[in-house]
Amino acid sequence: MSSTINFEKKLDISLDNFCWQNDAIIIAGPTCVGKSAIAIALAKKINGVILNADSVQVYKNLKILSARPSEEEIQDIPHFLYGYVDGSNNFSVADWLFDLKTALKKVQLSKKVPIIVGGSGLYINAVINGLSKIPDISEDNKNLSLNKFNEIGFERFMQLNSQIDSEFVKINSDKQRLLRAYSVFLQTEKNMTFWHKQPREGKLEKNILSIFINSERKLIYKNCDFRFDKMLEKGALAEVENLWKIKIDRSLPISKSLGVKWLLRYLDKSMSYKDAVNLSKRDTRRFVKRQFTWFNHNFIPNIIINN
Repeated sequence: MSSTINFEKKLDISLDNFCWQNDAIIIAGPTCVGKSAIAIALAKKINGVILNADSVQVYKNLKILSARPSEEEIQDIPHFLYGYVDGSNNFSVADWLFDLKTALKKVQLSKKVPIIVGGSGLYINAVINGLSKIPDISEDNKNLSLNKFNEIGFERFMQLNSQIDSEFVKINSDKQRLLRAYSVFLQTEKNMTFWHKQPREGKLEKNILSIFINSERKLIYKNCDFRFDKMLEKGALAEVENLWKIKIDRSLPISKSLGVKWLLRYLDKSMSYKDAVNLSKRDTRRFVKRQFTWFNHNFIPNIIINN
């Protein structure tokens, strides 16, 4: 059954239910469950626009590998925050939330209902609950953090951070997050766990209708495998090769995106193409599992659609 047909049966919503000035809709769920198709169908029904809340679809470098909506899909409905960030930027959820607020000002001028669509838990959480109020970090302290990393190496730098904030390091052990944590400590003399426990700010001040799109786990895994094969047929490897040619920093978020990490390793000639594909598919399945875990613990939808 198609996403649109299921949407029509499960979700009886009309424009009369919403005020473009005060209301917003979130459509969330794991990857490959048909969120975009449902969002487009809903937008047509209620005079809405779609705003991206997928941390990979923001990148202009990954049109295919991020499964960004096609030109045909978006021709009738305005879409915002898709394919506008260069992958060489260390783009964060705070950057995205700022861009979302800017885009929403444009949406308000058009008198349309905003529909925020994606599967990135941090982005969805920022919309609903805001972000921790961490002060701006000076360039001096950012440089001091990087210099310390270069001086003592990854393992000792992680140990240093663990001494400062073991709770944070248990679930954040990549280079960029460790650099950020240490620079925050240098700037504020408080660790990341302290800041995460402080009152948040910046949440979206609108009445939010939250919709969760669900599907059977094994079906999602099967669809993800099929979609990844189709991405490769359409040129996903060429997208990653463009990143490889410019020697993209492997610690940047885009380098850790699903598919990118292992295809870069294939281009490095450090593994076979078959292994890169299989590991990419494995990581996607693991990502879906983590998405379900996050949504089960952190997202309380008003409506659940089993697609």
